[in-house]
Amino acid sequence: MASLWLKLFLISLIYLNVIAKSTPHQETEFECVSIDKQSALQHPLMKNHRIQTRPSRELLSILSTSKDDRIRKIDLKGSEECPKGQVPIHKPKTNNLIHPQQIPRAGRLLKQTRSRRVKKKKKNNRRKKDKNKLITSAVLSQKNKNPIHRPKLFTETHLHYAIVRTFENTTKKWRGAQALFSINKPRVVQNQFSKAWIWLNYIQGSVMSSIQFGWAVHTNLYPDDRPRLTTFWMSDNHQKGCYNALCPGGYVQIHKSIYPGLVYDKVNVPVGKQNTVHLSVAEDPVTKNWVLTVGSIMIGYWPRQSHMAEGASEVYFGGFAGISELSQPTTSPPMGTGEFPTKDLSRSCFMKQLKYVLSDYTVVDINPNEVEDYVDNRKCYGLMFYKYVDYDSRETLTFGGPGGQC
Repeated sequence: MASLWLKLFLISLIYLNVIAKSTPHQETEFECVSIDKQSALQHPLMKNHRIQTRPSRELLSILSTSKDDRIRKIDLKGSEECPKGQVPIHKPKTNNLIHPQQIPRAGRLLKQTRSRRVKKKKKNNRRKKDKNKLITSAVLSQKNKNPIHRPKLFTETHLHYAIVRTFENTTKKWRGAQALFSINKPRVVQNQFSKAWIWLNYIQGSVMSSIQFGWAVHTNLYPDDRPRLTTFWMSDNHQKGCYNALCPGGYVQIHKSIYPGLVYDKVNVPVGKQNTVHLSVAEDPVTKNWVLTVGSIMIGYWPRQSHMAEGASEVYFGGFAGISELSQPTTSPPMGTGEFPTKDLSRSCFMKQLKYVLSDYTVVDINPNEVEDYVDNRKCYGLMFYKYVDYDSRETLTFGGPGGQC
């Protein structure tokens, strides 16, 4: 009898071993790093930087001005917490990311523009050749009859956007932006990405600084096609830009379990429950760091030493989609829900409570008289902007589309 039980025990061990080998290994997508050893702080500018671990009272008062209590219900959950003194840093799918928003090409465009102004006798075909190389954000302005040539965010023909943006000719500066995002899962394939996004940009001469955030489905950055909290930044000393917390001098991670790269585990169902998350980036009035919050919870920040000391000169809200490698076919991915926006928000991707932070750190609804909407290809994407919906929704934007041959 004892030998029978021994045989059964051994068989059980063999069975469990087979199961373990046949079960795919799911590698952890983040690593816990000592908070003072993360990449962002390994930069000469950060040598004497004092890590900010919580928002100031002044910043908390900014975050508390939202008109919707749902911002405190976090639909983004961390699976595990890092040990005390450590923070989670997302591990990208590849270390050879090609980001389509690289600024050097736009910088070259600026030099070409200046050269054309000096050498007006150049042939027209040379001008046309230079002009057709890039699509600058002068094209984004439907109302701007005399565009000012300067480096811009959108510089590739394979990118598409459905956005609301502040006018180019304004002299205002902003200290942050926020919105309540619906969480959707557009169906993208390899080398495609699709985002619900907010941009804070500052341009000086041929250099642009930018802080961008929202959710993204990005198959080159992540190992799957699920929507994730995602950030991107550019600065004076890092003009190629960088996602999340991957580069020195950039984003500093603070929260122990919620981090850029984390999956949104609840996605909207058409005509079903609408899952939302409130995201904000605002300059802390005390530390001058640009702080990322989910609801009223501080996740991390971009240090004042390298990011927009003068404030943002442009603010964009909306959808952004494209491909990550120029060698691939230029079939454009879907945006939002993959359907064109409608008045029925239960069927559309939306951003509600569109707000920005003014130079005196007051939070206000975006002014419909200071913004314009733009869709680069209405055959593939659409956008609807509502100046005021109701007390809870405030100014609302809905966008999306199936993509395709755009």
